[in-house]
Amino acid sequence: MTTKFKAIVVEDEALIRRNITKKVHELNETIQVVGEAMNGKEALTLIEEHLPDLVITDIRMPMMDGLELAKQLFFGYPHIKVVIISGHHEFEYARQAIAFQVNEYLLKPIVNEELGATLSRIELQLKNDLESLAHVANSLAGHDIENLIQTIKLYIKNHFHEDLTLKEIAAQLNFTTDYLSKVFKKHTGETPIKYLTRLRINEAKRLLTTNVNMDIKTVGKLVGYPDQHYFSRVFKNNTDYYPSEYRER
Repeated sequence: MTTKFKAIVVEDEALIRRNITKKVHELNETIQVVGEAMNGKEALTLIEEHLPDLVITDIRMPMMDGLELAKQLFFGYPHIKVVIISGHHEFEYARQAIAFQVNEYLLKPIVNEELGATLSRIELQLKNDLESLAHVANSLAGHDIENLIQTIKLYIKNHFHEDLTLKEIAAQLNFTTDYLSKVFKKHTGETPIKYLTRLRINEAKRLLTTNVNMDIKTVGKLVGYPDQHYFSRVFKNNTDYYPSEYRER
């Protein structure tokens, strides 16, 4: 049985988005598009739901662009492969994503041969990752998964106020990021990063309501978000309120 890999396509123009999905289906039998999003914010919701192997994203989009999405994936889902699509005039901007280990770049208009070759390279990388993951899973045979889940939760609870990433959690526990994400979600219903974010937001809510004189920037720092603007954005995405609005309710 052929292994199938999951992909999400992110593009704000519906016609282009559907066309990319169609091309992926035609050019590679092992990569299946399981979701489409019109911006990075929508994509993150789909990523949390599907845990895809590949994200193909445009660079310029409203709400959250491809560069910010690549950054979010680098810190929260480093095992996901990322392909960025950009126009010629956007290419230098798109190259900033190299800091977030983007796997491939494609220029618009997308040429079938280039997309097909890109998908083949990604497929090979994913198959290699899958083999490594199988070795890790086999080495854990007979171990108590429940103890592993509790260990992950405890580590996150003890360090959520720090600048914590999935890579760091995985390294501390001697697992791959891919295995850690999948086993944690399978047994808890959410990814480690979602669990981390939930802890941070709940603590931020407590601080906002019990320490009314504490400024927003300090609250953010205490829950692991040293950048106030980023903290406010994450807080609103998870509560529908900015921190100041939540405090004044």
